[in-house]
Amino acid sequence: MTQRAELEAALAKAEAAWRKASDDLDKAHADRAKANADWDKAVADLRTADADRRKAGTIWDKVFADRRKAVTDRRKADAARDKANADWDKAHAARGNARAVWDQARAALDELNRTERKP
Repeated sequence: MTQRAELEAALAKAEAAWRKASDDLDKAHADRAKANADWDKAVADLRTADADRRKAGTIWDKVFADRRKAVTDRRKADAARDKANADWDKAHAARGNARAVWDQARAALDELNRTERKP
């Protein structure tokens, strides 16, 4: 294989890796948005549980149970949101690395093109 063919193959491979990393980033972004929406819902449910406590005639056992459930749901949603954010950060870094590899391959091919044109 010639040097040009090797560089073109490396460039194609780097571009494919960048596209895959971009797709992974898009998926991580969607997961992150869902996790944020779930967390917002859990916080809203917690506020509802707190408000129920102040209503006249509520049964305290029921209110505490609802409140405990809301706190547990919020903690689970918070953990899911943290995981989604970490996954997004990893996907973003992977896409950046793939872009750097692609840039290096493109630069090497451009350098080869320049040297071939010189007499």
